[in-house]
Amino acid sequence: MHEEPAAPATAAPGAAGATAPSGTLALVLRPLGYWCLAWVWLVIWLITVLIAPGALAYVYFDDEIVLGQALGDTPFFGYVMLVLVLVPIVAAIMGPAAMFYLPTMTWPLALLCFVYAFRGLRPSYASERLSHTTQAPRGTTLGPPTIGTVALSLKPNRRSRVTDVLMKWYMAGWSLEMPTFLAALPAGLAWVLLFVWASRDIAEPVRQGCLAAAVVLVLVSVVLVARALRADFRRWTPASAGGRGPR
Repeated sequence: MHEEPAAPATAAPGAAGATAPSGTLALVLRPLGYWCLAWVWLVIWLITVLIAPGALAYVYFDDEIVLGQALGDTPFFGYVMLVLVLVPIVAAIMGPAAMFYLPTMTWPLALLCFVYAFRGLRPSYASERLSHTTQAPRGTTLGPPTIGTVALSLKPNRRSRVTDVLMKWYMAGWSLEMPTFLAALPAGLAWVLLFVWASRDIAEPVRQGCLAAAVVLVLVSVVLVARALRADFRRWTPASAGGRGPR
């Protein structure tokens, strides 16, 4: 992986220092540690990518799931709750969460770890740390509720064009931006329609209509998410994302 050279990192306020741990063994094991961590994040990314299509495949190939029969036995109040409560919740989980945030939270970390593993092999990086952690205010990032600040790890100590791009995607995955969230909702609704399509006890015209509508919603979501991310990327800078060291 080719990177443009960047200026040495400067210590972040409150950081433990910008120099690498002393000792030959630590310098030898450092690239291996980042390499292993990169593959861990890649596996996690693969799992997140398979959540939405995997659930649909299970419904499609499992003959015991009879959505049509269940809907036929549902009273009117049940339909109201289904449309007003269940569908929006499922759309939010399978759209913004499963299709955008979870994958985007993981693959930038994997690639950053590969960058650090490569840097760890270079003598010019031997005297400094390769990554650092910053603290984000509570409620500004995704994840379980916390009492205090949230630690955002694996941020580069030295910037390059590669790390600048990866950090923008890193922040896109870990920062809850409402325009991006709303832009991914049509994809979640498309997943709901594909769930209906995958249930083979539904009437064929209904299934085909759901499939066509789902394709349109996915395309709409792709366009809207791209627009939201372009706006976010213009606003975010490496400094605001936690990068250190001027280019």
